[in-house]
Amino acid sequence: MSPRFDVAIVGGGAAGSAAAIAAAREGRSVVVVDRMPRPGKKILITGGGRCNLSNERLRPEAFTSTNPALVSSVLSRFGPAEIVRFFEGLGLLMTSDGGRLYPATNQAASVLKVLEIEIRRLGVSVVADFEATAVDRRGASYAVRAADGRTIEASAVILAGGGRSYPALGANGSAYELARRLGHRLIAPVPSCVPLLVKDRLCQVLQGQRVRVRATAWVDGRTVAEAEGDLLFASYGLSGTAVLDVSTSLSVARHRDGKTNTQIGVDFLPMMAREALADKITDRLRRRWEPADLISGLLPEKFAPYAAGMIPKDRKNAEETAASFAEALKDRRFDVQGTRGWNEAEFTSGGVDGGEIEPERLESNFNPGLHFAGEILDVQGPRGGHNLAWAWASGVLAGRAAAAVPQALPSTMAKRAIRT
Repeated sequence: MSPRFDVAIVGGGAAGSAAAIAAAREGRSVVVVDRMPRPGKKILITGGGRCNLSNERLRPEAFTSTNPALVSSVLSRFGPAEIVRFFEGLGLLMTSDGGRLYPATNQAASVLKVLEIEIRRLGVSVVADFEATAVDRRGASYAVRAADGRTIEASAVILAGGGRSYPALGANGSAYELARRLGHRLIAPVPSCVPLLVKDRLCQVLQGQRVRVRATAWVDGRTVAEAEGDLLFASYGLSGTAVLDVSTSLSVARHRDGKTNTQIGVDFLPMMAREALADKITDRLRRRWEPADLISGLLPEKFAPYAAGMIPKDRKNAEETAASFAEALKDRRFDVQGTRGWNEAEFTSGGVDGGEIEPERLESNFNPGLHFAGEILDVQGPRGGHNLAWAWASGVLAGRAAAAVPQALPSTMAKRAIRT
């Protein structure tokens, strides 16, 4: 006989953990199944190992989704203040760094630990090494089947399997197929916040060099995203915070929309206006500075050979030469051939169509008792704690909604059944 619970959660990451805690606090019997030996390992690498778990300036407008009303509904009920209270209730001390919230320990392990402690305290059953291959409706309830034949029954199911980034940590996007088999449409998942593939001599010349820039993403000659931050030259192309922040639009254009005319424009001196830069270069030319020295004090010296090659050979006077040089430094275009893979993508763009989800309960519009939480949904936020904040918020609300189902077995009976 298959063990039966009130709520079964597929995926034990950030959203799944929050959902489990919320549902169990409502007095329901809850089970979390996860394909990895230890659920939640992806949490450990977030924020560079510090876990940027939320943002004090969390706003629905910062997210993109096929259903913006879904994001607004969730964050209006479980926003930055509620996320802080949730973790304070778990015993986690937090600190703010420019509006980004981190555990005071600066260790992502602290976040995972307090979640695990509360899950244990609430008596939630956690089944590791359970690779869910199907979720079948059985009348008013569901059966979650594993690849090895094990089955768990539940009155409500929450799909919180996450996206496809970092597959080495268990995120392979398998929950997408579970949703698709239940009739849901998928917005094709593509890597998000990901380094870009660029074939340009400058990437080879400056490999390993990091510089503060303003980056602009172009698709078919139209600006689609802008960001200021670091640019890192690599053998394969471009990375760094500014590149990651504009990469999603380029990834969607190439991988989902089939666009090939994709570029990234780089302003190497965002702190200087074009005219001021041209005036400074003009002055240096009139003082007979060597071409390789024109960027001295402005950009790292590694740029010197490149700078010399940017001087027009047919220059007529210092002003024209300076204007041309300034233009090249303020808007250097790189053709983008693609992106790096899922193991280097911070997030996933795409997922279950948000238009098929009821915003208040995060419930399927045509599968009563089936709920969704986290990155499995077509909801994406920028870097800076937004995506983890979405996972916590949607997880808690999905857990509460799933708990509002007829009770299955007493928790003790469910736990006894899962052990056998």
